[in-house]
Amino acid sequence: MNVFIHDINGTQVAEVQSEGIMIRSARDAADITRELLARGINGLILHERNLCPEFWQPSNGLAEVILQEFTSKAVVVAFVGKLDQKKSESLKALIQEGDLSNQAFLLDTVELAKMRLSRG
Repeated sequence: MNVFIHDINGTQVAEVQSEGIMIRSARDAADITRELLARGINGLILHERNLCPEFWQPSNGLAEVILQEFTSKAVVVAFVGKLDQKKSESLKALIQEGDLSNQAFLLDTVELAKMRLSRG
């Protein structure tokens, strides 16, 4: 796992990357959250490819648990990737249902994510 810190106009945003899947459970999300908060960072960019396939299946509740882990600790998260319509719609619905529209975002590029997360 690589963590890249982007400083955008004084706001630090972490971009977490890995060659493979790195988030399979709420515990994985908690570990990342703990590391970010220890560094004083509350903005996170995650790539679609680093989330397990189960995350994108709304019926199992994994996405909800993982989102809760981030947002309950005031970590704002941007999911980045070229998602198919089914994945995109299910995550957008979850974000809306959970009233997380200011804490979780689904974006196409890292540049868009950095801009959105630097707004606070």
